[in-house]
Amino acid sequence: MSKGQILNDKGDRLKLVQESWFERIWRLITPELIYFGICYLVDIVVGIYWGYSIMGDYITDDLTMDMEGFMAAMMELLMKYAMLLQSIAALAAIFFLVRMYFNDYKKRRFVFNKKSVKPPYWLLLIPAGVFASLAGNMLMNVSELAEMSESFQESEQLLFSGPFIIQIVGIGIIIPICEELIYRGLIYMRMRQYLNVNMAIVVSALIFGIVHGNIVQGIYAFLIGILFAYAYEKYGSLKAPVILHISANILSLILTVVNPSFDSRSILMGIGMVSVLLCLAVLFFIDKNVSAERIYFTS
Repeated sequence: MSKGQILNDKGDRLKLVQESWFERIWRLITPELIYFGICYLVDIVVGIYWGYSIMGDYITDDLTMDMEGFMAAMMELLMKYAMLLQSIAALAAIFFLVRMYFNDYKKRRFVFNKKSVKPPYWLLLIPAGVFASLAGNMLMNVSELAEMSESFQESEQLLFSGPFIIQIVGIGIIIPICEELIYRGLIYMRMRQYLNVNMAIVVSALIFGIVHGNIVQGIYAFLIGILFAYAYEKYGSLKAPVILHISANILSLILTVVNPSFDSRSILMGIGMVSVLLCLAVLFFIDKNVSAERIYFTS
């Protein structure tokens, strides 16, 4: 494929955009760099504040610093407020990402006719997200990957830290919006300038999986990332993957609170497979009834 080709859904060339490979890669990593940079900055600022606040408690009588106790206290604070800090960073990043998203939207060579999607069909995204999350959680427990992955357990401990209301607002709402802006609104749609829809869906989902940092979350994020990008294409709006993402995350939070325990692996497998079938049934109905018309500008 020549440099900068924009493809329609059939793979036909629409326009030649003068972008080097470096420019393409830079445009794909910029949204993530902004988000991770803000996360790092929030951690540094809050860490400095915490350090000055508790430093006096770890100065010994001979005016030396009990570094071991100090670092342990800092780690305890980090574990306790990890989700709150990530939510603050995600909220701050949203303001920058939204601006980037709308700047990209002005430069697109197509628009979606959103009126072609009837309002009742938006509600189908909620059960699709719920069933996808339930299937992932049940089948993950059957595979026992979670128990074998130490990095996943550490990540989960940080992810579900803090009061439940913070988890609902952070994991359930703020972070899904932030991640959908990054991985579907910006990265996926930028890939659609260079790749056909199927390749763009797979590659963007692969990136989404890799950034989660461990094999368990990576596999889950890759599979559900495909679902999110598919919904974006079908509905023609970023609201679609956002609704799916929020529904899936809130169901995961509910499962951590309810913490259903089943002694039989066959029960877990059964719930997981039924959830997969129900999710596929909802997606089949969406596929047959939902299709946002894509209007291309070829001039």
